[in-house]
Amino acid sequence: MTFPNRMVAYGLLFCGFTALPAVAATFEVPRSFEIMYVDLESAHQFGNDFRVDVDEGPHQIVVRFNKMLRSGGDTQTFQSEPIVLDLQFEKSTYLTLKAPYVSTLKQAEANAKDPQFSIYDVVSGHTVDYKQQILATKSGLQNSRDFIDEIERLTAPDSPTYRSDSGPVAAPILMEEDVALRMMEFWYNQSDDATRKEIRIWLADALYKPTVSNIQLEMSQFWFNKADKDSQKAFQTWLIDE
Repeated sequence: MTFPNRMVAYGLLFCGFTALPAVAATFEVPRSFEIMYVDLESAHQFGNDFRVDVDEGPHQIVVRFNKMLRSGGDTQTFQSEPIVLDLQFEKSTYLTLKAPYVSTLKQAEANAKDPQFSIYDVVSGHTVDYKQQILATKSGLQNSRDFIDEIERLTAPDSPTYRSDSGPVAAPILMEEDVALRMMEFWYNQSDDATRKEIRIWLADALYKPTVSNIQLEMSQFWFNKADKDSQKAFQTWLIDE
């Protein structure tokens, strides 16, 4: 089977999986985030902390930045306040959250005050609009907080912070090279350790013949070859920081 034909076959297979009636759509976050709740239910009931499957239609998903970070010569866990996202899921949608790379406590604190990320539909290749609200910062033990109660109060129509006229957050406009970069990151994150190693070797030596054969490797190669020089360099830099 030729590569173009395999691309079509994999595309049909991927669409076939996402079009199953029991699971209409998927939402995924990077490992530096966690999915806390889906429609005020614990994300653990849906699968795991990083990816959930939902039915077609509107859903409220609560996420939080959660990562070990450097602070001087030490490391510590940083958790942002929960971020409430209102999203509309179409049939066969696969949405993934893309956020700036954060490696220090200072960066995390700055980003927590004004979260900067986009939500990207892997299937259609476009960013999507969403509505965002952040829970207020509270002192004391965080594990004693009733987050569900706080979320209900925050999103209630009579809440002082409820923004009924704010509309969705406008999705940033992505150029084609940005799409290629996002797709390279996505397929690398979907790869196992062996495939990731092969991708890195292939990037260093274009004449290298990978010893594995799977959709993750082929899509990574496809999008890298499609990307312009700046996006290729950005992806290689991202791999170093990853």
